[in-house]
Amino acid sequence: MAVNEFTSRAVAGSALGGRSLGVFFALFLVALTAGCAQTRSAGPEVSIKRPAGQLTVLLMPADVQLSVLTTGGLKEPNAEWTEQGRKNVGVALNEEMAERNAKIVPYGHDVEVGDETAGEHLQLVKLHEAVGGSILLHKFVSGYELPTKKNKFDWTLGKGVEALRESYGADYALFVYAEDSFSSGGRVALGVATAILFGYVPQGGRQIAFASLVDLETGSIVWFNVLQSGGGDLRDPESARDTIDTLFDSSPL
Repeated sequence: MAVNEFTSRAVAGSALGGRSLGVFFALFLVALTAGCAQTRSAGPEVSIKRPAGQLTVLLMPADVQLSVLTTGGLKEPNAEWTEQGRKNVGVALNEEMAERNAKIVPYGHDVEVGDETAGEHLQLVKLHEAVGGSILLHKFVSGYELPTKKNKFDWTLGKGVEALRESYGADYALFVYAEDSFSSGGRVALGVATAILFGYVPQGGRQIAFASLVDLETGSIVWFNVLQSGGGDLRDPESARDTIDTLFDSSPL
């Protein structure tokens, strides 16, 4: 449900229920700010190595997941939405990278690899999801940095990325993870009810995305940025483009 629609229904409920307008004004502010996208970046204090000639960056397949947020707060994956989101993010990434000062090579372009090698490459995409999730948790969310990472940024995908360097001759690889969830009708109704009765709105669907630039010689993540938003819709091409624009605003490329 759109923020404006939710707000109007909540305010209408306040009049019927006799609740304080102050409570619903606070809810309006929460709904309003929830739609704002926020980004936070991190990385080691090193400059991007630029070889003689043009920098070559391998654009890995985007790892995209779209789901429905149920009344109970569980996320149910939606295959059709995920496929549409993956397509929109891929197009947006290609458009974004075309504006960068680097030669962008899409994964799979003009390179033939065997099924086993392709499987190993795509496992790196899943590894990025896991490592990126750890960076998100320990660097930005929990406030607890791992003892071995305290006051420094030395995250890596490991030496396995050398296979990408060998196959594509790229200097760096760009990995992107994006997750979008949308409240079901039941969860929207629950939000309206709890707002009227208790002045509390359960968290609705949210969009989370992160991107990493990885040195294919060492495996080190040299730039990482995360986006969190209560708005946006990766099912929509224009909205997906806005998400990618925001995510790469601090990119060193």
